[in-house]
Amino acid sequence: MKKSEFFPNCFVITTFDSKKKRIRVRPLDEQKVPRLWISCSRKWREQLPIGTVFQMDVKLIKSPERKPYLFALKKTIGQLSLF
Repeated sequence: MKKSEFFPNCFVITTFDSKKKRIRVRPLDEQKVPRLWISCSRKWREQLPIGTVFQMDVKLIKSPERKPYLFALKKTIGQLSLF
């Protein structure tokens, strides 16, 4: 059974993951949000430059089939800055 925890108004940043060779999204430091990768649309991740900061609501998903991860709730994505 999946368990989830909700984190509203999370500040996140796009970054390049050298292991996976792709752009990914991760929460900024100093928040009460686990430092995990955020699952979100590839189209959304790749349309703006690396270093773009966004604010969004995310859910922590825990499942026995895979490692815990954060899931972006699409309706709350908002761009804050562009580096």
